[in-house]
Amino acid sequence: MGVQDFRLPNIRKMFIPDPGMVIVDADLAGADAQVVAWEANDSKLKQAFREGKSVHLMNGEDLLGKAFSEAEGHHKNPGTQKGRMYDALKRFVHGTNYLSSARNLHLNPAVAWPLADCEARQRRWFDLHPGIKDWHVRVKDSIERTRSIRNQFGYRIVYFDRPDSVLTQAVAWGPQSTVAEVCFRGALQLRGSVPWVELLLQVHDSIVFQIPSHRWGEASTLDTIKRHLEITVPYNDPLTIQWGIAGSETSWGDCK
Repeated sequence: MGVQDFRLPNIRKMFIPDPGMVIVDADLAGADAQVVAWEANDSKLKQAFREGKSVHLMNGEDLLGKAFSEAEGHHKNPGTQKGRMYDALKRFVHGTNYLSSARNLHLNPAVAWPLADCEARQRRWFDLHPGIKDWHVRVKDSIERTRSIRNQFGYRIVYFDRPDSVLTQAVAWGPQSTVAEVCFRGALQLRGSVPWVELLLQVHDSIVFQIPSHRWGEASTLDTIKRHLEITVPYNDPLTIQWGIAGSETSWGDCK
């Protein structure tokens, strides 16, 4: 029996712009990882994001060494050795930041590294970025003392279960709520400042809207959209997450 292909169709192609309009997808690139870096006050990660470097490539060299840097293929091609390592690495770092155990990452088919490697790479990650552990401790302390945590915008979530049972949720809530708020505030700011933008929906770290087709062809359009979407997260060292913009006259699924 041949290999079966279970890939799902591109459901986003069902969403089409009105006649004479371009559908636009604006997303916050690498947003969760940036908030984690600022929560941890990690100078190396923050500097890499500020300089526009590929943080995942940097992490690959830090955690996997020559096995990653000399792997065959391109990191954006999942069909190559390097592409598979890159995808596993992103999931590993994300899971580690959000308190996934080495064993769970070992059992995750998208990572599937030997357990000993997962354990060693988690130790290496926290040695390189000790502020992430410090952030975990701060969240744990806040839950134990107040049963709640706050994000940098001042919003608070209260937990009624035992502190040890909600720690993973609480650690994830900080970055995820911050990203959602940046996205929401950016969308409202864009709608209030640019009258030819028609908002359609928000999906965590992205918003979808449509604009007149002739606007998409104007050189200043992308700058105008990005400028009015921009929101600063009020850390002591302020964070501004950059937006990526893609559009299509055909469908949401065809945006590029």
